[in-house]
Amino acid sequence: MKPVLVILIFFAALIFLLFAGCFIAMRVIFFNPPAADRENTKPDPLLGGENLAKVIKQVDAATEKIKRLYPYQTVSVKTDDGLTLYGDFYENQRLTKNTFLCVHGYNSAGYYEFATMVEPILKGGYNCFLINQRKAPPSEGKHTGFGVLEKKDLLKWIEALNSLVPDGRIILYGVSMGGATVMQASEFELKNVVGIIEDCGYTSCWEEFRFVLKTVAHLPAFPILNVMNLLCKIFLKFDLKSSDSRKAVAKTSLPMLFVHGDADAFVPEDMSHECYEACQGKKQIIIFPKAAHAQSHFTHPERYESALLGFADECIRSAVEKEKETV
Repeated sequence: MKPVLVILIFFAALIFLLFAGCFIAMRVIFFNPPAADRENTKPDPLLGGENLAKVIKQVDAATEKIKRLYPYQTVSVKTDDGLTLYGDFYENQRLTKNTFLCVHGYNSAGYYEFATMVEPILKGGYNCFLINQRKAPPSEGKHTGFGVLEKKDLLKWIEALNSLVPDGRIILYGVSMGGATVMQASEFELKNVVGIIEDCGYTSCWEEFRFVLKTVAHLPAFPILNVMNLLCKIFLKFDLKSSDSRKAVAKTSLPMLFVHGDADAFVPEDMSHECYEACQGKKQIIIFPKAAHAQSHFTHPERYESALLGFADECIRSAVEKEKETV
C-alpha cells in the first residue's frame, strides 16, 4: 500500500473517530445527561468537597416541607416549537403583586434548584413561581438548549405569570444555566420585569463548553468544540455561539444582581465579572467566599437570602416610585 494512501486512511479514521466521539458526547450532554447519584457520599469537587447525597437530602426535606405547608397551583405553557412546560406557582397568603420567577440550571428542575429558597421568598413577602425548563420533568422536551432555546421559553413563562398576577412586578432569578437564561432574555422586552438576579451564570455556551473541556475533561477545545457546534447546528438547530450574556445585558436598563462563589470549578467566577462589566443598568455583584458552583445559598444561607431579598425590595421600591410618577 502506498504511503500516501496509508496517510489518507489514517487521517480519515481520525476524522471519523472525532465526529463519532463528538456525536456521542452531544447525545449524552444534550439528550441523556447522567442522573444524580442520590446515594453518593463521596466529596464532590464541583460541590466544593460537599457530598451530593447530603445536598439532595436537604433539597428533599425542603421540598416536602413547602409542599406540605404552602398551597400551590400548577401552571403550563406552550413553547414556540410545541412543547408543554410545567411549573408551580406559590401565591403569598399576604396577597402581593410581587413575584420571584425562578429559573433552574442544567440537568436540574424547579424544586431541586430552589426548594430551599421558596420559604425565604414567601416570608420575604413575594409570590414564588418555580418553573421546569424544557427536558426537566414533568416538562416535555428531548434535549436541553443551554439557554439558547430557554430564553425564548422564558417569555412564555412571563406571559403566564402576567396572567396570574395582572399588573404585577417580576424578579427574574436564575441559577447556573438559569442564570445565563435570564441574562440572555434581558435583551427582549420583558413586561412587568423590574429586576434580574443571576447566580453563577455563564457568558456563552461556547465559552462554558471550552472551559469545561479544558479544566474538567482536560481536552483541547479545538477541534472538539468546533465539531460539536457543527453537530448542534445540524441536529439541534442552534449555534453554541448564538447567545452571549454580555451582549444581552449590555442592551437592558433593568437593575441586575450578579452572584458567584469564588470556589466555583464549573462556571468560573470571571464570567460573572465579565457580565457585570458589560451590564449598562444599575448593578451589583456579590462574591461568596468558599462557595462552589450553585452552592452560595448552602454555604452562606443568611447572607445569601438577605442579599437577594434586599436587592428585590429595592427593585420593587423603584418600580413603585415610577408607577406613582406615571399616574
